[in-house]
Amino acid sequence: MANIDAKLKVSELDFDTIKQNLRTFLQSQTEFSDYNFEGSGLSVLLDVLAYNTHYMGYYLNMVANEMFIDSAISRPSVVSHAKLLGYTPRSRVASQALVDVSFQEVPGGSNSAMTIPRFTRFATSAKDGINYTFVNVDQRVASRNTAGYFNFTDLIIKEGQPLVYTFVFNQATNAKQVFELPDIGIDTSTIQVQVQTSALNATLERFELVTDLSTQVSTDAAVYYLEENRNGKYQIYFGDNIIGKALVDGNIVIVTYIVTSGTDANGIRSFRLADNIKPGSPVTITVKSESFSGKKEEDIDSIKFVAPKSYIAQNRAVTKNDYIALLNKNYPYFDSVTVWGGEENNPPQYGKIFFSAKPRGNYEITQTEIEYVKEEVLSPISILTVTPEYVPADYNYLVFKSFVTYDQRKTSRTAGEIQTVVYNAIINFSNQYFNTFNGSFKISRLIRAIDDADPSIQNNLLDVFIEKRFRPKLGQAANYTIDFNVPLLRGTSIQRLTSQPSFVLLDDLNIERESYLEEIPQSFSGVESIEITNPGSGYTDIPDITINGDGEGAEAAAIIVNGTIRSIRITKNGSGYTSAIVTITGGGGVGARAIAIMEGKIGKIRSYYYDSNLIKTILNNEAGIIYYDEGRVELLNFKPISVNDAYGTMTLKSFPATNAFSTKRNCILTLDNTDPTAIEVQVSNSES
Repeated sequence: MANIDAKLKVSELDFDTIKQNLRTFLQSQTEFSDYNFEGSGLSVLLDVLAYNTHYMGYYLNMVANEMFIDSAISRPSVVSHAKLLGYTPRSRVASQALVDVSFQEVPGGSNSAMTIPRFTRFATSAKDGINYTFVNVDQRVASRNTAGYFNFTDLIIKEGQPLVYTFVFNQATNAKQVFELPDIGIDTSTIQVQVQTSALNATLERFELVTDLSTQVSTDAAVYYLEENRNGKYQIYFGDNIIGKALVDGNIVIVTYIVTSGTDANGIRSFRLADNIKPGSPVTITVKSESFSGKKEEDIDSIKFVAPKSYIAQNRAVTKNDYIALLNKNYPYFDSVTVWGGEENNPPQYGKIFFSAKPRGNYEITQTEIEYVKEEVLSPISILTVTPEYVPADYNYLVFKSFVTYDQRKTSRTAGEIQTVVYNAIINFSNQYFNTFNGSFKISRLIRAIDDADPSIQNNLLDVFIEKRFRPKLGQAANYTIDFNVPLLRGTSIQRLTSQPSFVLLDDLNIERESYLEEIPQSFSGVESIEITNPGSGYTDIPDITINGDGEGAEAAAIIVNGTIRSIRITKNGSGYTSAIVTITGGGGVGARAIAIMEGKIGKIRSYYYDSNLIKTILNNEAGIIYYDEGRVELLNFKPISVNDAYGTMTLKSFPATNAFSTKRNCILTLDNTDPTAIEVQVSNSES
């Protein structure tokens, strides 16, 4: 008789333990007390039982995992959970470029307006051996100007193959009004849906994508819905005459969109018109931005992260996180987005929210995009009394110089290959930690990444620079404030703030000089302020203030109130001081005493050029001020005639004063992959 008191353990899930538990249970029964389980057919039956139990345990565990968005690993499951939260995963995003297209009227032509139709094709130069096709996704119309040209400015073209599909609706075979789009790689932002009444009636009605049921959908609203199905393809469906207009038998659904390569087409700068839309007319294309913003389909991790936040926002922007979630959802062309309230701004501006964004693969957002995001994306979801305001992203361009020592005995790689490995390690690090708002940098983290790049690396030293870029107004004297957002290192003759490229200034004789800017070494060793220790008495006139020390150039002036010295103001900080003594004479009073406070927070910038003998000649020793602790640089009355750069851009380069720093608000840490000087790697063999 079976031993009913014997307990079968059910907590283990691996095959061997399950089999052992079954064997132990049977051995506890008197019928099998002397049975040899190893050498019998019953061992095979135990294998079957253990396998079946293990299989069912694994199956139920996976089923349980797929029931929740946090633990699901199958994309159809994650997409299904996101659908319940009202979130549609982002599709692949086409790379886009901004161009100006100009057509000259043909001889004898009298057209007053010209149209560029939707899906007009633009060919590109080859990238990695592949030629891509770009198209404009919206029809544009331009009037002829007085010079006889039709100018289409800020034309957005997107990479992809335009496609058109038609579906005839039949209630008997498609009662749910669902139509699957057959292509992979659709950019859903380019989908356009029109419904033709019937084969005999060519009347067309445009249907719009629904994003907010509560405000957009009425009984007769011409809308469609979009979702990703279990096959990874997108499908559209229509209303039921309660929330949106339903289709009727014989309706012809016409769907157009582009299928795109996503990220592959980023970084293209050469375009030509492939369609001859105005025969005989000369065409000029000016590229205003290389192609950027191409993205792959949203991955599972991103869906898990964004969908709950989108649900919390409920398509209404109240908190900062609501704005960020809805911006990412409704305009997927940004690498990173940040938002802050007007009360957090400096100075505060109530009744506004401020947003900043970094476009994917680029650094500047066009004015057309800014207006679109403000008017079409943010305004409809903002609280009535809150106005969105765009603030340009402020980039801290990081530059790295790595000095690596490796042991040749521990690797088969050459020095050149080690150099490439280290270079790629820095690139991977930047891809992981940079190009996002509210980012941070730790030099120790990057040093560790370089050390881990190859086992043969024994040591690496890393110099980090920060570059700020700006475009001065040529020929106009102006003050400029450049904020590094990081405390800066006080300069020496070797390590100091410098500028590039050269620019042209006029000297005192109005001669053009190819000039540069630099921090004056040790210029922070002037007198910062004077502290009064005794105000004295009986002063009827302003006394003389003399500053004596091992430096030169410091000057100050006293302010008298009711016969006493109320304050002493520094008029020139001077330089070269390590100590200084303040002497107060004259003025008719007595007893006043003061001490000098040495500078440590402020430095100076000068402009200079090289004469015909390559001797450095100073133009202006008061060209600017550096506030080290605040990380701020001010250029004073700066008036370059020209800048030796195609875009008129100047760069200031300095050293951060700390090995770990972070950004806030609209500041972004970035690495310019197009700059060949952004990463420099020097490799040496420890045996050499």
